Amino acid sequence: MADFESLQPLPRPRRAAELTPEAEHFKGFKAQWKQKEVSRVTSIAYCPTKPHRLAVVSGTKVGLWQAGKDGAAETAATISKFKDYTQCVSWRSDGRLLLAGEAGGSCAVIEADTKNVLRRFRGHGDAVTCCAFATADRSRAATGCRDGKLRLWDVATGDLVHTIAAHTDSLKVIAPGAGGPDGWITGGYDGKVKLWDASLAAPPARGAGAKAAR
Repeated sequence: MADFESLQPLPRPRRAAELTPEAEHFKGFKAQWKQKEVSRVTSIAYCPTKPHRLAVVSGTKVGLWQAGKDGAAETAATISKFKDYTQCVSWRSDGRLLLAGEAGGSCAVIEADTKNVLRRFRGHGDAVTCCAFATADRSRAATGCRDGKLRLWDVATGDLVHTIAAHTDSLKVIAPGAGGPDGWITGGYDGKVKLWDASLAAPPARGAGAKAAR
């Protein structure tokens, strides 16, 4: 006969009356509005300047949402100038430009008002998984890739400035650091978060810089 092991009952969920004041506070949060996309949402970014549009990445497009007069969400614009699935999006601090990375290995620089693609950062080894503008220098941007590399770009020319072997697995998160335009923070599927000073990185070899394509 098999041996029996005594099992203890699982603890019951706490009732609302037993929640801490902090938990009660967050329980009171309600969705102000919601919008349905036809495909999965892979990234969102909130514009820091008025009219504070929300960029939503889904399928092969980037949708721009904003609150209507009645408070409900409405689509302000749809940017669909992509040949592959869009992966990530990021606004510049002045709200005039945004970046959108694609699974095909390029990242588009988009003018928010006209919805035109000004240039594309090319030369990634795989899908562009994250992107960001530098906060201290609007002419610099960075992209993260599935190949684990951090790439820094000149926004005005589309030239590749630096390539850094940042992670041993896919680079998933990137954010500007506090150390000026050369400071960056990255996180990857290798379980590591890293702080970078790009001013210490070696420049790319001659002829290795990627040019923008309109």
